[in-house]
Amino acid sequence: MKVIIIGYGSVGMVLSKLLYREKSISQIVCADIKLKDKHHKKLILRKINLSNTKNILKLFREFKPDVVVNTSLPKFNIPLIECCLKERINYIDLASYWDLDNNPKSKSPYKVEQLDYNDRFKQDRLIGLINAGVSPGLTNLLVKECTSLLDKVKSIKIRLFEYTGSNELAFPWSKEWLLDEINWKPLVYRNKKFRLLENFSEGEEYVFPAPIGKRKVYLISQEEIGTIPLFIKVQNVDIKSYDNQIDIARFLFKSGLVQESKVKVGKAKITPIEFLSRVLPNQKHDVFKSKDFENAQFGFSIEALGKKRGKRIVKYSVVFPQQKLINQIRIDANFISYPTALMAKLFILSIDKIRNYGVYPPECLDKEARNFIIAELRKREIMVKKSISKG
Repeated sequence: MKVIIIGYGSVGMVLSKLLYREKSISQIVCADIKLKDKHHKKLILRKINLSNTKNILKLFREFKPDVVVNTSLPKFNIPLIECCLKERINYIDLASYWDLDNNPKSKSPYKVEQLDYNDRFKQDRLIGLINAGVSPGLTNLLVKECTSLLDKVKSIKIRLFEYTGSNELAFPWSKEWLLDEINWKPLVYRNKKFRLLENFSEGEEYVFPAPIGKRKVYLISQEEIGTIPLFIKVQNVDIKSYDNQIDIARFLFKSGLVQESKVKVGKAKITPIEFLSRVLPNQKHDVFKSKDFENAQFGFSIEALGKKRGKRIVKYSVVFPQQKLINQIRIDANFISYPTALMAKLFILSIDKIRNYGVYPPECLDKEARNFIIAELRKREIMVKKSISKG
């Protein structure tokens, strides 16, 4: 299989190293504006300006990949999707660009724009797997696993755990994207309707599996909520997260530093979030090798409440390795980029097991592909725990 990775940041770089170890992957092309052209065995690095679709098409035509993976900013999703259609190439991305949908007929206030290409991908017998990282991504897949064991689903809870192990401000991946996330209002699905709620609201004590334990979680904005109710019949869905740096995020939000409305500074106009992105230092990729971050860790739990011969709660929990263990793999990964890149790799390797064409998120994958991914996670000694209890 030939793969083109768009973006060579904290996730794209790690993904390329993980794919390099796979015998089934014959060629990996990494394309980013920051790169210099280089060729090492089956890994090729290419400099590219993604703002020009002619550059993208030229790259695709030269290497003729089986799949293109966007690990860069989601603003490039649509140009890449359109180029994949022109060249008949399968497509994967890791996140959606949230934008308010002003169409009064729209079900959700946020639009998952990649879904507009579903019919054209079906017609050309192509796969477009979107939001296929860890969260969103694996979370969506395990939501489907939970709900497949129920006849009727009342509610779905997604609870994330993100711990840097340090009070020092750190960006495990794109600072621009993380700052943007702080500004988005949390999307929830309540009583079969989408709603936008207040940032950092609805605090809740949630018990994660050991060794994490009880943590305070708050509503956040994530892509899972934008797609799950479209493909799974359910009354309520929300996502909350524990983050040991939440006080910093709350300060940035309340101070207006992540706003996207332009303000005048002298003769120029700039948004506060653009200003903040420029003044914050670029983070070195090896910062998480410091002892300050050795206990950093990511995990999550999924709970589906519903009915099947009485009330049931079906739960999946996943806990990824701490940073000190990730460092031993020697791929310059951190506690977020490793799970995200690993999941992207597994979604890539599952392409030949996917039977449905079109553009869709991981909750639409069939049982064979879901089983493959869960089995591969367990092979890597990642804790994947399932439980079923009476509601």
